[in-house]
Amino acid sequence: MKKTLFLLIAGALSTSLFAEKLYVGTNAEFVPYEYLENGKLTGFDIELMEIIGNKTGYEIVWKDMSFDGLIPALQTGKVDAVIAGLSQTPERQKAVAFSTPYLYFDSEHLVLVNKNSTLKDKKELKNKIVGVQLGSMQEEFGKNLEANVRPYNSFLGALMDLDNNKIDGVIIADKTGYEYMKSMKNLKILDKVVDQYPGASIAFKKGSDDKVDKVNKVLAELKDTSEYNNLVFKYFPEKKK
Repeated sequence: MKKTLFLLIAGALSTSLFAEKLYVGTNAEFVPYEYLENGKLTGFDIELMEIIGNKTGYEIVWKDMSFDGLIPALQTGKVDAVIAGLSQTPERQKAVAFSTPYLYFDSEHLVLVNKNSTLKDKKELKNKIVGVQLGSMQEEFGKNLEANVRPYNSFLGALMDLDNNKIDGVIIADKTGYEYMKSMKNLKILDKVVDQYPGASIAFKKGSDDKVDKVNKVLAELKDTSEYNNLVFKYFPEKKK
C-alpha cells in the first residue's frame, strides 16, 4: 500500500515538474474576467485558462501586466498566450493569432458620466473628452462617437477623473462598469455601446499553430458542458437561462 502511494505521489510530482510551462499574460483590472481578490488572480478568464492548462498538459504561469502591453509582450515572446477579454478586431488579427471565441454571447459597454452631467445621449459626446483604457476596444467606440479620446493605463484612472469632473465620460465593459459603480457613487449610465466583434478569444504569437489547435480542441469539447456552463453562471449569473 505504501509503495503504491509512493508511486502515485512520485508520478504526480513528475508530471508537475516536467509539464510544459505556458506563460500567459493578462491584465487583472477587468472584473469579472480577471481581477485580484486578496492579492490572488481570479475571474472567468483565469479559471477557464487553468481548466485549459489541465486538459492540455500545460502548467499555466501567469504574468499580470498593463493592458496595452499584452500584445507587444506576445509578439516579443515574453508570454506565450494572452487572455484578457480580447475581441478579434481586424487590427489585432493582423498582429497575433487567435483561438476560437470562448464566450458565446454579445458584450455591451457602458457609457458613464458624472451624475451632475447634463448630457442626455452618447451622441452628445462628440468633441467631448472620453476616457478609455489604452489599447482597448473602447478606444474605437470613442472614435466612432467622434469624441476626444483620452487613453489611460487603467480604467480606474479614467473613472477617478470622471468622478472628479476632469473628463466628460468613460466607456467601459458593462460588468466591469457595474462593479466600479458600487463604490463610485458619483457616476451614472448615460448610454450603452454594443460590441461589433463579440466573442472574447485567447491570443497567441503568429506561428503558434500547435498551441492554437490544442486550445481550440479543448474549447470545442468544453462548449455546452456543465463544467463550462457552471463557470459562465458563476461570473455571468444574468446569462443563466
